[in-house]
Amino acid sequence: MTMRLTRKIVAIVVVLGVGGRCKGPCDSPIYCQGELLHAVQMARLFADDKTFVDKPTLKPEAQVLAAFARIGGANASRPALEQFVAENFGQEGSELRAVDVGGELAASPGFLERVVNPVVRAFGREVHGYWGQLIREQDTTRLCAGCVSSMLPLARRFVVPGGRFRETYYWDTYFALEGMLRSGLVDLSKSSIGDLLDLVDMYGFVPNGARVYYLDRSQPPVLTLMVKLYYEFTHDVEFVRGALPRLQREYAYWADKHCVDVRVGSRVLRLSRYFVDTDVPRPEAYSDDYELAHNVTGDPQIRARLYADLATGAESGWDFSTRWVRDIHRVPVLETIRTRQVVPVDLNAILYQVEMALGELSDLVHGASGTYRQAAGERRQAMDAAMLDPTSGLYFDYLLEDARRSTEFAAAAVWPYWAFADGEAKLAARAFAYLGRVLDGNPGGVPATLTQSGQQWDWPMAWPPLQYVAMQGALRYGDPVGVRLAQSYVDSVLCAWYATGGSLPGILGKLGNATDSGHMFEKFDSAQVGSAGGGGEYTVQAGFGWTNGVLIWTLDKFGPQLTAPKCLNLNVS
Repeated sequence: MTMRLTRKIVAIVVVLGVGGRCKGPCDSPIYCQGELLHAVQMARLFADDKTFVDKPTLKPEAQVLAAFARIGGANASRPALEQFVAENFGQEGSELRAVDVGGELAASPGFLERVVNPVVRAFGREVHGYWGQLIREQDTTRLCAGCVSSMLPLARRFVVPGGRFRETYYWDTYFALEGMLRSGLVDLSKSSIGDLLDLVDMYGFVPNGARVYYLDRSQPPVLTLMVKLYYEFTHDVEFVRGALPRLQREYAYWADKHCVDVRVGSRVLRLSRYFVDTDVPRPEAYSDDYELAHNVTGDPQIRARLYADLATGAESGWDFSTRWVRDIHRVPVLETIRTRQVVPVDLNAILYQVEMALGELSDLVHGASGTYRQAAGERRQAMDAAMLDPTSGLYFDYLLEDARRSTEFAAAAVWPYWAFADGEAKLAARAFAYLGRVLDGNPGGVPATLTQSGQQWDWPMAWPPLQYVAMQGALRYGDPVGVRLAQSYVDSVLCAWYATGGSLPGILGKLGNATDSGHMFEKFDSAQVGSAGGGGEYTVQAGFGWTNGVLIWTLDKFGPQLTAPKCLNLNVS
């Protein structure tokens, strides 16, 4: 018995939704738009809207829709909806199964040999063993013929972030790979990349995550960087040869859908922005989006623009941040969201890296780089003209509506220093000196921004990918702030793990009041070492793929300089 995994192409279907005809991420009347989705999500049956849209049906789709009609459809009561969901939908994640990878883990991974401190080394070995908690593959055998799910079809094993993020996610996978490859999980890394390449074959791009409700948006486009990373570890030219046409297709999607003209003086420059074309709430955050839009305005066109900017914020990976709003003092701050009017530093730095990598991989396979390096050079010039502040050495987002670059710091400001191999040394020194001053007041890491808004990509949230990018830049330019960044990251991860019950036999005893066994959180509090981050649309998640990956990468790159955190003041030998 098998269920149908929806494979609909994005953004071409217009179906009847709440309040008229509208554009949604797919044509599913359950998972993407329509009266059933609206009724269930607005009833707030679950604390997290993602819970419902992650549930597969227990009956064929037609029977589920008929059952919804029988309880009154859009007019169904909350108790009736509760019973309807219980009788017609299964457990979220039940179309997946865990995969045992213990036999594939390196017995003595090389990154541990570079860690001198015994406590940090033992913690690294502990995290090395966590990958088995995060590896999945699809298994639809327990679900009925004709049942439907929001999962996109994935043929291979893949890594998941953890917590509510049960499926593969696009940019998360890159940071997990940095750890998986160092843990010896080469085949698993290849299969995780392979699933993303398959998604390009099916849809022309990599969706945000492997769900039908993500089919109208992507995430930071790092697939080419994953293939390059895999090649650097394996020298597998044949894998690159098979991947390259898909990478080129994805790049064409970004070039076609996300380019924008930027005017700087008399010059018109070509850069890129995130851009999602929708006019409905995100299914996985439906009630939040719907209520926000209806509180802002009664004008359907303004609501539609707000929905599009919310989805675009999610495409950026920074969902959400004051980077994307007009008024950082507005409460609630997302009422002034304008993501499509922002040309982000990090997206353009990533696309520069993609263009350079495509040139390199094309050289490898075909002996010629095509026009990719030229495109990278033109992008670099445009970024320097539109985004670089020479006084601070930092790069800032460009604001289309205001025809100027932003003045608000975001940790994305140093992404170009990872991307650009030949940046000006004195500008890099100024930028990393600025980061050092930020760290002076934020011992738990560089926060996403310096604005406190309650959103999870603002102060005081320190995210593993942002620490990784800052460390990469510091390594490239030989700046000593890199060691500070590495130590603050290890301190945050290890101390939060220890505070939630982590222990290392014979080295670090468990806290007396701890009832758990240690959590690897998705984000951390930059102002307080050892505290998990908060804010945003959902509670802080444990797991966590990119936290583990960046931790292992950090131990590999900075192992000799790392020391045990000061928080470990009990039973340490």
